[in-house]
Amino acid sequence: MAGSAAVTWLNMTADDPAELSAYEASIGAPLHPVAREHLLDNREHELTPFPRIENHGDYLFGMLFVPSDTANTKADFDRIVFAISFGHVAISVATHRTSTHDWNSIVPALGTQRQYSGDTAPGGRFLLELLDNVIVRLSNDAVNLQAMVHARTSELGSGIDLTQSLEPGETERLTSKVRRRIMEAYKIHGPTLAAVRHEMPAMRAVVSETSAVLGSLVNDDDRVDIKQETGGARRELFSKELEIYLTDIYIDSLNLSTLLQAVDTSITTTKDFMRQLNDDENVASNRFTGAIASIMLLPTFIVGLYGQNFDDIPETRWHYGYGFSWIAIVAVTVFQVWFFRRRKWL
Repeated sequence: MAGSAAVTWLNMTADDPAELSAYEASIGAPLHPVAREHLLDNREHELTPFPRIENHGDYLFGMLFVPSDTANTKADFDRIVFAISFGHVAISVATHRTSTHDWNSIVPALGTQRQYSGDTAPGGRFLLELLDNVIVRLSNDAVNLQAMVHARTSELGSGIDLTQSLEPGETERLTSKVRRRIMEAYKIHGPTLAAVRHEMPAMRAVVSETSAVLGSLVNDDDRVDIKQETGGARRELFSKELEIYLTDIYIDSLNLSTLLQAVDTSITTTKDFMRQLNDDENVASNRFTGAIASIMLLPTFIVGLYGQNFDDIPETRWHYGYGFSWIAIVAVTVFQVWFFRRRKWL
C-alpha cells in the first residue's frame, strides 16, 4: 500500500485560518479566495445542495453532500468541502444539526481502505474513497426511502401495485367501502409520504450532480483533472487503477439515480391514486344522492297524484285502489333499488 495523503482536517472559523495557510505552504500555491471562503465556512447550507468539482491548477477544489441522517425524513445534508493535490488534502465538513456521522473517525481513514498497487497519488486515493463513501451513504438513504415508501403504500391495502403507473379505470373496481377505508389509512401514512416527496428534489439533485462529478473524472475531463511532470514523465491524479475503481463507483451512482426514480414514481403514483380515489368517491356520493332522490321521487309522485282533490280520478272510487297504490309504490321502489345496485350507485 502506498503512503497516505497528508490530510489537513479543518474544524475552524474564518477567524482562525492558520491550518489552511499551512496547507497552502505544503502545496506551494495559494488557494483561490472562493476555495478559502468555502473551506472556512462551517455554517449549515441554506440553499439546495449542489455538488461540484473544479480544477484550480495546483489542486482540485470540490464540494460534496451526504444525508445527515439516513433514517430521518426531516434530516438535511452534511457539506464536505475539499482541496486536493497529489500528496495533500484540506478538508472541512459543515454538519447539519441532525447529523449522525462521526466525521472525526471517517476522514482520517479515507485513502487507506483499499490495497493499491503501482504509482497511485495519495490525493487521488483519498478523493476516490471520499466519493465512494458519499455514494454509499446516498445509497443507504435511498434504500431507506424506498423501504419507507413501500411500507406506507402497502399499508394502504389497496391491492394495486403503486410502484407502477395506474392503468385506466384501475380504481373503479374498488367498492365505496374499500375506498373509504383506504382514504382513512392515507390520513395516517400520507404525512410520511409527503415528507419523502419533499426530500426527493434535493436528493435527486445531489445524486445527479455527484454522478456528473464522477462521470467527468472517469472520462478524464481536463477541466476536473490535474497533472504533474515528474522526472520527465506525466503523472495524473487518478492512475488507471484508480480510474477502474472510479468507473465502478460511477455505475453505482447511475443505479442510484434509477432507484430514486423508482421511489419518486411510487410516490407520484400513490398521489395520483388517492386523487383518483377521491374523485371516484365524490362521483359515487353524487350517484348515491341521485339514486336516493329518484327512489323517493316516484312514490312521492304516486302519493301526490292520488292525493289530489278531484272526484273523477278512477282509482279513488275503485275497491282495490288503495292496494293498487301500495303495489305501485313498492314495485317502483324495488325496481329502482335493483336498477341502481346493478349500476353500483348504491
